[in-house]
Amino acid sequence: MIRHFYLPKEVTKMSRFLKIAIVLLAIAAIATPVMAEDMLSLGGQMRVRGWYLDDNEASGGTDTWADQRLRIGGKLSVADGVSITFRTDITEANWGNDGDRVAKEAGRFGAGRPGSTQQWDRAHLDLAFDSFSLRAGQQFVWFLNSGAFNTQQNGLKFATKGPVAVTAFFFLQDDNGDRDTSDGFNYGANLAFGADAFKGNVLVAAQNNVLDDDEDVYLIGADVTFNMDAFKLIAELDFFTGDSTSTVDAFGTQLFVDGSFAASEALTVGGQLYYALGDTDDDQYTYLGNDFGAWDPLFAHGSGLDNEQLGSGRPFVFFGNDAGVIAGRIYADAKVNDAFKVGGSFTYLEPEEDAVTTADSAMTLALGMKYAVMAHTSLGAQLEYIDVDAPNTDASIGAGVGLFVNF
Repeated sequence: MIRHFYLPKEVTKMSRFLKIAIVLLAIAAIATPVMAEDMLSLGGQMRVRGWYLDDNEASGGTDTWADQRLRIGGKLSVADGVSITFRTDITEANWGNDGDRVAKEAGRFGAGRPGSTQQWDRAHLDLAFDSFSLRAGQQFVWFLNSGAFNTQQNGLKFATKGPVAVTAFFFLQDDNGDRDTSDGFNYGANLAFGADAFKGNVLVAAQNNVLDDDEDVYLIGADVTFNMDAFKLIAELDFFTGDSTSTVDAFGTQLFVDGSFAASEALTVGGQLYYALGDTDDDQYTYLGNDFGAWDPLFAHGSGLDNEQLGSGRPFVFFGNDAGVIAGRIYADAKVNDAFKVGGSFTYLEPEEDAVTTADSAMTLALGMKYAVMAHTSLGAQLEYIDVDAPNTDASIGAGVGLFVNF
């Protein structure tokens, strides 16, 4: 005998509700990754590098070390014209620089535990309108070819769109929360213009109370770039003035010229001129901001290893602050094939003001290469030689090699 069991109406309604809920959850599970993929874009780089440095008298011998960094950045497209950008660097440190630093216990917690580093260097929102845009938050800016103003900091950037674009900015470098002085900040505006074969920038910027309580420094700079088929010319002139402290003036007049010629599709040769005024009494400025981007063009050959652990920094202060510089550099960069690129350069430098340095002159040599090992993966190598003609100063040799995976 077959018995029939009938569920109460309430249970039947609940069963139908559960079915509908399950279907909706399934649809959401399928749709969410698609929505997330459309909203979020990610990119970054993983690098592992090894270094060698023999600077003789400076450190007493030879140093060798290795480092690594995982960089991940992303953009959230929240709505039309509204986005959020972030970037973080994870495990950015030398190998072995982990764990408890008590004697004979270094690294006892293992890599990635106490002592490891992570930095968040981008976190800003962007509002893009038809004729202008606004960026607010922690961001990086770079103006002029040399980065005469460059900083990574919390602030605001307002930019217009069009053939002549104006960018105004304000960055708070130090809020001086526990001091009885005013905040340290930067502000300014950049005018960008150009056409197909020509572009230029005019920058006016200021720095107040960042390096000293009485600091009030101003920058007026301009650069131009001409692209004429195989020939390219870049020139920049910067002028700094104001007060470095309550008793010392700020100064800085610097010139940078770069002319290059594409001798073929595979070979580019060029020459550069650097000039910076020296002074015996005042403080030399070569940039405003915190110089997060830095600038080390004497060793730049696309290896991914310049401007970091090795190098000499900005050429304008090669012989130290206030000495200035007069320098010339010749370089060549070649594309051997689709996978292999190599470059080299030679620089000769002299101080502009001899009274503030014991060095008479200097020379540098650089060799760099990059080889595409696999898809999105490259091997870079760099060799640098610096010889300063000064008492009790020996030449230094530095080298680096690194593996880079971009995604």
